[in-house]
Amino acid sequence: MNLKQLVYFCKVVESGSISQAAKLLFVAPTAISMQISALEELLGGELLNRSTRPMTLTKLGEFFYSRSQELIYDFNKLESDTELFINNKSAALNIGFTRSVMFNILPEAIKKFKERYGHVQINLTEVLSEYQSEMLLSGAIDIGITRELENDSFISDSLEHRLILVDPMVAAIPRDHYLSRKQFLTLRDFVNSPFIIYPKDDRSGFAGKLFDLFIQRQCQPIVSYRAIEIHTALALVGAGLGVTLVGKSTIPNNRQDVLFLPIQDFNISSYIYSVCRPDNNNPMLADFIDVLEGVSG
Repeated sequence: MNLKQLVYFCKVVESGSISQAAKLLFVAPTAISMQISALEELLGGELLNRSTRPMTLTKLGEFFYSRSQELIYDFNKLESDTELFINNKSAALNIGFTRSVMFNILPEAIKKFKERYGHVQINLTEVLSEYQSEMLLSGAIDIGITRELENDSFISDSLEHRLILVDPMVAAIPRDHYLSRKQFLTLRDFVNSPFIIYPKDDRSGFAGKLFDLFIQRQCQPIVSYRAIEIHTALALVGAGLGVTLVGKSTIPNNRQDVLFLPIQDFNISSYIYSVCRPDNNNPMLADFIDVLEGVSG
């Protein structure tokens, strides 16, 4: 058995006839017939019902066609991966990310990227957005994925950044909270609910800016806890210790004891960016950014 036989067989199945497959493959029909006959003799059974037009698959043919497609795909992928390797495109990609993108965006992007470039080593560093500029400038990471609120300015001017997603802020409340019966919340609902802010870090201005946006709208929630990061904040919400705000993109794959609701009179979004050095020559960087933008819609 050889690859040529598998390719000929699959092309006959896809085109519906040996003559049409021969045209697509630029070979003589007799060459295809001989290869498929040899394959059937090797397997000990017929793959095609030749009496029907277009040809149909036998039970053996149905099984063999499915497996043949997989083998041809694997062969083509091996060929492209080897070409990338020869062209020095096998370098590792070092990604720095803020934790909130791990709920949905980043895992999906990595999965899609690895499907295309299975040989590439992905190195992940969890780091707050405010720390990513220095890591990018030092070469510690190739790309940073940050989350910012309106008018944030902590990205270095010497770095390139591209908007990946505009992510509306939504309320996260305990599923058994008295507000859970509502379809949406208003700012007034936050006045009487303990509020959980995050991240707890001296260099992060995210919590402070978010709180300032409340105050600008004549609303000042009572802070009950300061969580180190978003997962802790949501765990505290799930435990019934308060409410918080998160980006809408964090809802998929999140906690079952937390309910997420829009806020009618608080039309605020956060912004997720990819950030990199303009002189970064990692050959896989542009490919990863394309995938990242694709999964973010």
